[in-house]
Amino acid sequence: MAVIGEHLRMPELQRLGLSAPLMQLAAGQCIHEAFRDSCLGPPFYAYRGAGVPEGPTLVPLWDHGSRVCGLRETAGGLEFIEFSIEDPAGFERVAGTEQGFWATRFDFLYECELPDETLREAAARVGFRFLERHLAQREAAEEQLGGFSSHRAWLRELVAGIDRDAAGTAA
Repeated sequence: MAVIGEHLRMPELQRLGLSAPLMQLAAGQCIHEAFRDSCLGPPFYAYRGAGVPEGPTLVPLWDHGSRVCGLRETAGGLEFIEFSIEDPAGFERVAGTEQGFWATRFDFLYECELPDETLREAAARVGFRFLERHLAQREAAEEQLGGFSSHRAWLRELVAGIDRDAAGTAA
């Protein structure tokens, strides 16, 4: 149960190469209102006694309800994860790149029924380059996304493609 020291969190996010907008949100700077209720630090639970997943050191980004979003560095690279403080062992690897991570966040914002223009403004603020792909693929698959498991499988496939493309264009 390793979580990076609170005073080392922001330097570690910088060392890991996260973008300035993601770091601003993790620090508690609301750079667009779309992020206020679900993508805004600083994290609380990971530093107040909640358990965290076993494995590499967790660098928490923020909490959303009883869920913690964070990342960790593995032998294979970065791993963005999300877990419930009630079941940290049941964590989910949501992406391997920041762009893939943003795909999951923007899918949530889409589910919140934010207007496309608001999503586009928010995507520009954080440098999310794959919003149009998300919107087009979401619209094309909408009829097949009725259930939780089908939606989850669709999102995993979308994120995997974005991770591949983002990793291929990383400098």
